Amino acid sequence: METPQTPRPSVLYVDDERANLTAFRAAFRKDFDVHVAHSPEEAVEQLNSFRVDVMITDQRMPGMTGIDLVRATKESHPEVVKMILTGFADHDVVMDALNEGLVFRFFEKPWSRQIIARDVWKAFELLESYRQRKKQLLEMRANLERGVDSVNELLGHLTLQQDSLGLGLAKELQEILGGH
Repeated sequence: METPQTPRPSVLYVDDERANLTAFRAAFRKDFDVHVAHSPEEAVEQLNSFRVDVMITDQRMPGMTGIDLVRATKESHPEVVKMILTGFADHDVVMDALNEGLVFRFFEKPWSRQIIARDVWKAFELLESYRQRKKQLLEMRANLERGVDSVNELLGHLTLQQDSLGLGLAKELQEILGGH
């Protein structure tokens, strides 16, 4: 999927079980830039430290669920695509989060390397397209703002001309009407 000029997705995997972190890193180190966090708190630290494109979090962790982590980072990291890894028992909770637009995808345990790789690349491609479009729109807005500034400057000059014209006409009217 990756070509030499294509950047690799930066993926943060969050799980309280160290063996799962090791397995995930080993499975995907050739596909993505893999970062792992042993807790939701560590995940937030990493999100604040470097660019993360996709965060995949286990749903069941002590202290905070994966969905709670997604909710906690929704506002502060809106451009991170969030995915949940869950057991069948959490299916309804995760489906609710998916329907609310909190997560892009969810994966059931045991996870499939091919499915995760496919969906991470799909999310990354959509994210890159979004970032490119956002950049274009920001450039368009900057150009429009420069154009508005130029128009405002021209209107300022026109106002000055109008004022001087208006004063001149007022003086002429005063003279015609017999004023000073």
